[in-house]
Parts: sequence; C-alpha cells; structure tokens
Amino acid sequence: MKPILMLIMLSLGITAFAQNQKINFEPISLSDALKKAKAEHKLVFADCFTDWCIPCKQMEATVFKTDSVAAFFTSKFVSLQIDMEKGEGPEVRKTYAIGAFPSYLIMDGEGKVLYKFVGGMPADEFMGHIRNGVKADNEEAKLLARYAAGDRQPDLLRALVLLKLRVMEIEVAKRINGELMDLLTPAQRALPENWVLFEENRYAMYVSNIDTRNFNYLVDNWRDFAATNNKDSVDKKMSFIFRKLASECLEGYHFKDTPYHKAAFEHYKEQIKATEMPDKNQLLVLIEMAQAAGEKDYKRVTSLFEKNISSFSEDNLRITWPYISMCSMIPGYKYPRAKEIADKVIRQTKNPFLVSSCEMLKAQQERANKFAKADQSE
Repeated sequence: MKPILMLIMLSLGITAFAQNQKINFEPISLSDALKKAKAEHKLVFADCFTDWCIPCKQMEATVFKTDSVAAFFTSKFVSLQIDMEKGEGPEVRKTYAIGAFPSYLIMDGEGKVLYKFVGGMPADEFMGHIRNGVKADNEEAKLLARYAAGDRQPDLLRALVLLKLRVMEIEVAKRINGELMDLLTPAQRALPENWVLFEENRYAMYVSNIDTRNFNYLVDNWRDFAATNNKDSVDKKMSFIFRKLASECLEGYHFKDTPYHKAAFEHYKEQIKATEMPDKNQLLVLIEMAQAAGEKDYKRVTSLFEKNISSFSEDNLRITWPYISMCSMIPGYKYPRAKEIADKVIRQTKNPFLVSSCEMLKAQQERANKFAKADQSE
C-alpha cells in the first residue's frame, strides 16, 4: 500500500511542478546576457517593460507563467527583463527604438535584433511570434536585409512602413513612408495597394493624421483616390480626420502640442471646401467651433453648436461629448444654453449614450446655477 501511496504523491508532485513553470528571467545586464547567450549558443529574449504598464503586468502574471512557454524558453533563450525607465533601460530604449510597452526583442549574441514585436497577447499568439522570430529567415529579417542591401522597391517600402508601425518605431516608419512617396508617381500613390497608408486604420494617427504629408496629399488629390479606390471610403476618411481635429480642439488636446494659429484653421476650411464630402458644410461648422475654442471664445463655440445641431449627422453629433468636456474644464463655467443644446441633441440623435450625456449636461447646468445663487446669497 505504501509504494502505491508514494507513487501517487510523486505523480502529484511532478504535475504540480509542471504546472508552475515560468520563464527564467535572469537578473543580469543586457551585455552579460549577450555574452552568456554567445557562450551557450542561445538567443537573447528581452522583455522591455515599465512599472506602470498594465499589459506588462498581465503578461508577467499569465503568459510568462504558462508551462509550454516556459519549457520552450529554457532551451532557446537567455532571458532578461529590462525596466525602460531605470538603470540601463533608457539607453536600451534609445538604442533599440522602443516606442511601446511591452516590447520584446529576440537578439543574437552580438546584439543584432532578429525579431521584434509589441503588446499584451494570449500565449498562443505570443508563441507564434517567438517561433517565427527564432527562424533566421523570418519575414522581418528578409525585409530588413533587402532594405539594407539597397532595395527600394515600392512593395518593400510599403511593407517596411507597416512593419515599423506595428513595432512602434514611428519615426523610422515616417522616414520610410517619405522615401516611398518620393519614389511613387501621382498615379501610383492613389493605387489600391497604397490606400493602407492613407485610409483610417490603427496606424493612421502616425502617417495620415491632420497635417501629415499623406493626409494633405489625400485631401489635395481626393479625386484620384476616389477613382481608384472608393469615393465613400475617401470621404469617410477625410470627414473622420476633420471631425477628430475639432473634437481634440474642444477638449484641449490639440493645443497642448500645437499652438493656435488662425491661418492653420483657415487652411483646413479651404481644404474642406475643395472636397465633395456629403457633410462638408457640417465639417466647416465644426472647424469654426474648433477655431473659436482655440481663441477661447467659448460663447461663440456654444452659439455655433446650438445653431447647427439640427443639421448635424449622427457622426457629427458626437461633437457633443467634446463640447461637454470643454465646458467642464472652464473654471466657474455657468453652462449657458446647456438645457437648450441638450434638448436639441436629444431630439436629433438616436444614440442612447448621447442622450444620457445630454441629461448629465442639463444636471451640470442646474448645479452651476445653484452654486451661483448660493454665492450671491452670501
């Protein structure tokens, strides 16, 4: 009976051990990790993190403690974690162009990056990257090798722009995008295969946002893009960017990095006028509101908004949220015309969340009035 009991206990112990493996991140510097990897004929895996990064913590608590992940790493890598804000972290961040957290580097013993990827993700997706990254001829390595050898074919440059955007090497992506745009003819720029660098997607904020080379070219040559792609898609892209600009102006974000200049907003209005977007007149009003916000003429922002609510599409009615945000940031604001504005939006919209926000706007006006009366009575 005792041998059977011991066998059961041994089995349970092995199972428990197998279910509690984790990546062995060694407490060594990157230079020491490279030396060790070279001596042991392994690769280096660097987890580039920060203390405040939530996805970093989630990866640490889940994926890095997955048995299959840990088992693979033991035989393949010398692994280390580098805090990007402490010790050697800032220098590593600069050297390897770390632009997002977490970022992961697979390097050889010489410190050459063989593969790079970013973000929190499930274990199977993470291991997909890892297995691809340990291949000497992975797709990323092939692209970079072609570029280093002087290849400047448009398909390569386009792929590299997207690759560098995915790993958040934004400045490199912008530079290569510039190379590509210089190489292409006007007719080629508008081809469907290049639309990805102009359309609205997760990378648009870096290469086709307001005032970027790509967006300005799109607005100036929208007819070419409409002819080779889809006018509706082109219109939606341009409309989205101008609407986004107006929203960020009302919320104050735009003016944190870009001081207000009247000439810039006059230029935006001229750009809009030159298009045939279905909502161009509404967008002109939004830019007028943005301009007034830049001039801190909040009375004019309110007047423009109230006057034009009934003409706004559902998409453009979303300016209500930035408007509410603007009002809340003005010290001692009394919310003039808030009830009238809220009631007009409620009648115009079919969005229940917008209706709820408008009810809150009216409540804010009531509270502001109560405080004002209380101050007067004192």
